Amino acid sequence: MPSAPTASLFSNAFAHPGDPLPAHLERVAQRAAAGIAPTARAEIRAIALVAGLFHDLGKATPWFQEYLLRAGRRSELSHHAETGALLLWWYSAGLDWPLWQRLAAFIAVRRHHGPLTFQEWPMLLEQMRAQWSEPDCPLRIQLAAMDLAGIHQWLTEVAARHPGQGLAAAPEPLTLAAIEARLRDRQTLGSKLRKAFGPVDDALALLAGFGALLAVDKTDAALQGRQIERQRLPADAVTMHKQRLWGGADTHRQAAGCALDQRREQIAQTVARTWLAHLDQPLLTLTAPTGAGKTLAVLHAALQVRAGLESRLGSAPRIIYCLPFTSVIDQNHAVFRAVLRSNGLPDREDLLLKHHHLTEATFRTEGAEYQADGAGQLLTETWQSELVVTTFHQLLHSLLSPRNANLKRAGQLTGALVLLDEVQSLPLRYWEALRQLFIAAARTLGTRFVLLTATRPLIFQPGDAVELLPDHATHFRAMTRTRLLAHHREPITLEAFAQHLIAQLHQHPRAALIIVNRRRAVRTLFEALRAAFPERPLVALSTDLTPLDRRARIRLIQRLLRQGQPVIAVTTQLVEAGVDFSFPVVHRDLAPLDSIIQAAGRCNRHGEAGAVPGEVNLWHLKTSKPDGSPGESLWRRVYDSALIEVTQETLGTADGWDECDFLELSQDYFRGCRARHDQLRVDEQLARGDLLAVEHNFQLIEERPTVSLFVVRKPPDAALWEDYRALRDDPQLMPAEQDQRFRPFKRAFYERVIQISAHAAHGLDRNEVNRLDTGPETYDRHAGFIGLPGETATCIF
Repeated sequence: MPSAPTASLFSNAFAHPGDPLPAHLERVAQRAAAGIAPTARAEIRAIALVAGLFHDLGKATPWFQEYLLRAGRRSELSHHAETGALLLWWYSAGLDWPLWQRLAAFIAVRRHHGPLTFQEWPMLLEQMRAQWSEPDCPLRIQLAAMDLAGIHQWLTEVAARHPGQGLAAAPEPLTLAAIEARLRDRQTLGSKLRKAFGPVDDALALLAGFGALLAVDKTDAALQGRQIERQRLPADAVTMHKQRLWGGADTHRQAAGCALDQRREQIAQTVARTWLAHLDQPLLTLTAPTGAGKTLAVLHAALQVRAGLESRLGSAPRIIYCLPFTSVIDQNHAVFRAVLRSNGLPDREDLLLKHHHLTEATFRTEGAEYQADGAGQLLTETWQSELVVTTFHQLLHSLLSPRNANLKRAGQLTGALVLLDEVQSLPLRYWEALRQLFIAAARTLGTRFVLLTATRPLIFQPGDAVELLPDHATHFRAMTRTRLLAHHREPITLEAFAQHLIAQLHQHPRAALIIVNRRRAVRTLFEALRAAFPERPLVALSTDLTPLDRRARIRLIQRLLRQGQPVIAVTTQLVEAGVDFSFPVVHRDLAPLDSIIQAAGRCNRHGEAGAVPGEVNLWHLKTSKPDGSPGESLWRRVYDSALIEVTQETLGTADGWDECDFLELSQDYFRGCRARHDQLRVDEQLARGDLLAVEHNFQLIEERPTVSLFVVRKPPDAALWEDYRALRDDPQLMPAEQDQRFRPFKRAFYERVIQISAHAAHGLDRNEVNRLDTGPETYDRHAGFIGLPGETATCIF
């Protein structure tokens, strides 16, 4: 072992250049504890507080100070997490804590610079015990060189400065012998240690305390000791927004005779009134027809509830609004931004934040603007905002992941109002896992969950949740906007369907939306319709288009519809969950019933057709065999066959169904699904700490082997590619520095990336992004990816 540099007093140590270590530890501890909502279990706040005090305490070694202040060499003696965790284990013996809580705080400190990739919670402590027994143990050498008496005195002073927070004066003199005695304490050996964690609640408490520490420690360093101040949101912001949009206080627009808007306002008032009457109920649902104004209704209710809870608790909960796909996040974020603007609030991320994998991570506050290659990325990823719009993936992996990049948001979930919109998109196999997770998070973290949908899945069981629209059945029965027509009992080929469409569109030149299950089918229909209607506005939408092109086409379709143009849109199911389209006629390939009903929500959405219902046609499309007869159903390899079977059984033999039938149909469908589908449980793995298994088993999107292609269409695209390759090919840059330099143009880069199946990639690198130069045989600017250079047929779904 190298000899120790000259030791120094603990009071003279630094956490970062210019930041004294004692001040940093106390500041992080207080802020981490303060970030835990008052509705969460008190143990979480205690874990965050004590872990904050000890997380960087191992930096008080002469080796780390030499590295930090005098550019010394890194070595195992300059590591600090292990030392801080061992000192915490000694200290926590003097606290009136159960064994699981001591272990939780120990793990938080030990792994605050690394993922939780072990298989059981006690493993880290057992590893440290084994390490302590080895000759020349680095921990012994580090501790022997530390100012243990100074640390002991500081801990006593901290406890005195913060009475009533559960801290205690150090239980005994801090010596190597005392530390060893605690490490070898027989009360924590063997089976008792392995059984320390009980139900999943204890695991969630650990993750929330750990996440609070991660978020505060990282932002404290990035902001040089400053913090993002909490902001006020007006409780009546949505009401003021409606008044500004529609003029005066007449939010019903009665003068215009708009019955649908009157119903939307009635729904909004009922939702807010019901939630305010059940402030202590953490599990809620909101079931309302598509296009019934759920987004603004739930935002209004959440702002009212936030104000009520702030008045009661002295702390305003964050509002976290979640959607299944990034394609609708931009749309709903724009709605929320318009609400804030109507109330004179600026476009700042500390008020309203959008977060998904393509987010531009610039973060603005009243007094500063933090860039993506600096603190902006960190502030975005830790949700330092009052109103967050994000994806299901980002929300759920804040708890169901071993990675610090995800877990650093876990503390922000305490006390939050979590609104999950289009919740029918959550896979059926996870319903029971999500039920257990939401119930445990409500009980442990004090989180309130609202599940919003027009087709409510059976995630919650009877008695679990309060319905925010108790008379929702009345609203469904009153809806007459659409009629679903059955054509699906006689399958037809895609080519025959194309000819039928062409004939219908010649006869009735209306705007039409065609939703099919495969990307190849989108291309086939698009080419046939383009040849038949060269003068009609025609738009294709699928993941064969880059995210940049998809977003532009969604805006184009919306503009053409507003102008009354007879636009024809051919798309995959990516438009079903929340995209604000309203077509007079919709065609839908056979799919699970909830998808069919969501597709119907894109038809006559705002009642533009008056008394005439919109027309939703259900088909069963198949490929063609060489002889022209029907081949494979297009839903295969896309949907589970059990879901299609339940759909067909639920629809029965009727020729059609009015919109007022949709609620009963969806309830029958979900009951049939629940009875047929096995449920995956992750709570047992989570309870014992096997987060690697949890992450492996919990995949919101079924992963198929894919290859990434960067689409180069214009000179700016080529410039982005060259910037990317320059970073990736620079041997002088470490991966962390590459990532930091990539952040400012990460969104722009990935907005030009598409995924193709690995078997169609013909040897391209699966671990890297590959360049695709567009040409007549590779990428069509109207319909997207065609094939790789030199290939005439690429098999894609």
